Amino acid sequence: MSDPTVIAARQGQQFRGPTGPPMTVKIAGGVTGGAYSVIEYSHRAGAPGPSPHVHREHEEAFRVLEGELSLDVEGRTITLGPGEYAVVPRGAVHRPYNEGSVEVRFLFITSPALDGFFAEMADLNDRTGGNPPAYALRELGERWDCLFTNLP
Repeated sequence: MSDPTVIAARQGQQFRGPTGPPMTVKIAGGVTGGAYSVIEYSHRAGAPGPSPHVHREHEEAFRVLEGELSLDVEGRTITLGPGEYAVVPRGAVHRPYNEGSVEVRFLFITSPALDGFFAEMADLNDRTGGNPPAYALRELGERWDCLFTNLP
């Protein structure tokens, strides 16, 4: 029998998230055998979030901790408040962002795990000063099942 993994409130693997603020991997895919990952993140007030994208082999679930998260899914906008959840099914074009006037803090769960994608995205952003070229985003996305729908 294995011992449980416990991650304290201020612990987890932390790196720069794709939209700038620190991202904290609370439960990494390595702990779950790749089944899922749990990540804590935030978007500043008015932050546009990532480009619209689709995962063909992954679901993403969002739970808002503070503020409001806007979530475009297949042309529909959903606004989630504290304590609310949403699940984005495989194959749905989506984009989480913050239309509000205060920071939004949220958890998202990816199944299977995608924390490796975000770690590589952080490295790519560091190497390119936060402005990765479209071909690099496309290649990274193709390897990790994160296909950006509006790249040139």
